[in-house]
Amino acid sequence: MSGNKTIDWILLARVWAERLRSVDYDGLNISAYNKQYLCRLLPALPYYMRIYARCLSQCLRSAVSPPSGITLVDYGGGCGFLSILAKAAGFGRVIYIDLNPLSVATVHVLRSETGRGPDVILQGDSADLVRYCTAQEITPHMLIATDVIEHVYDLPVFFAGLCTLSPVMQMMFTTASTPYNPLIKRRLHRFMVGCETGRTVEPNYFNRRRQFLLDHYPHLTGEALEQWTVHTRGQTYDDMRKALDAGQLPQPADRYNTCDPETGNWAERILPVRAYRAFVSPYGYRLTVAKGFYNVRRSNPLTSFVARIINTLIRCSGSPGLSVSPFLFLHFRRDGKK
Repeated sequence: MSGNKTIDWILLARVWAERLRSVDYDGLNISAYNKQYLCRLLPALPYYMRIYARCLSQCLRSAVSPPSGITLVDYGGGCGFLSILAKAAGFGRVIYIDLNPLSVATVHVLRSETGRGPDVILQGDSADLVRYCTAQEITPHMLIATDVIEHVYDLPVFFAGLCTLSPVMQMMFTTASTPYNPLIKRRLHRFMVGCETGRTVEPNYFNRRRQFLLDHYPHLTGEALEQWTVHTRGQTYDDMRKALDAGQLPQPADRYNTCDPETGNWAERILPVRAYRAFVSPYGYRLTVAKGFYNVRRSNPLTSFVARIINTLIRCSGSPGLSVSPFLFLHFRRDGKK
């Protein structure tokens, strides 16, 4: 038995949301960036803690050990609230990792301030996680990442590395880049177009790719320059260089998905669920998709009531509920055989 039934997840999420909201973040020795981020996050923290609780409880349902015997990776953990909740639930070992050094520094401070937090705090990406676990001979049982998977540049490489960590490790991701909800897709498509045109980010991705081509491939002019700028959407500078040097004009997979050409960070990339299945099927993983839910704790009683009604419809409507779900849970599991 996993011991999952002994945990009141709703109560635990509520208690820790209130504890974390009571912290004087302005008085903490953390960056101004993270103070601003937390200021935006805290009003909806009970909602996010419920999402974290759902991730943890869902993974525990498939676990063969109680929480105390589980090693969990909080991947791309931001300010570490999921790690804090996991330790409060009795998880044996929690490894936090994030690429942003400001977030990593904040987690160190919050662990000291709250008396709860991850056992191991790392800065880096999936390759750094694999190196650490290999060197320390650690085989994680679970990996949870919220609002991360839609930004990872090279998902085949990402999953190939993670799948070496353990023969039985579960992976749980949440993503608001759902391919099912037409309203969300329309909003995200506008955001992506804005990244290309400058309405969302400046300098925009299109002009940055164009400038890279002008600087490194001055022989490209006129129509050829414009063609390469358009067709390298969704590529980093390194991959652009490889394509140019090979003389192979890329063909973007869709009309919208785009990334920062310097970092490879995708702008809320939308992928079909079959793509995620294809990435992990060579490693024996199967994927279960579950529907997300809306925040019902709102200042306006009417919108709170409407959110509750929609959540009920999502919960009771089966697969049609995917078209109104605000995000997805992607749960990857395997039986230990490759």
